Amino acid sequence: MLKEYNAAFFGLYENWFKLLKNEFDEDRATELFRKAMEIGLSKAYGNQFKKGLTSEFISLVGERDRNVGLLVKFPEVSADKLIYQFHTDPFPNLKNEITPDKLDDTYIAFKVRYILGDEWRYKNTTHLWNGDKYTEFVIFR
Repeated sequence: MLKEYNAAFFGLYENWFKLLKNEFDEDRATELFRKAMEIGLSKAYGNQFKKGLTSEFISLVGERDRNVGLLVKFPEVSADKLIYQFHTDPFPNLKNEITPDKLDDTYIAFKVRYILGDEWRYKNTTHLWNGDKYTEFVIFR
């Protein structure tokens, strides 16, 4: 069951990014934001999973996203590829603060590397910020 979008949880991250950007610059803010994401996500996912399996990615990421109120879908899954769609924008208040590719890379790259491995890559095909119906990542090796 999908929980309500956790505006306070995501708002805290949004506020931290804005503060860091004001105090430093976008590059440094992005770097620190990425580190904060990596700490939080590694704790959320733990290490009790088999790395490299798309089924593990779907289970771990899907559960975590649902728990914070994000509607995500995985319309295509195989051993070497999966499609990961966000139908809820996790960070709507950062739309004019950073480009979508820079923001997404602060957490998508980590999820892919941490759960699937270093040989996996992703590409963004659509984005909510560009008026698309969802944000989509094709993840592959």
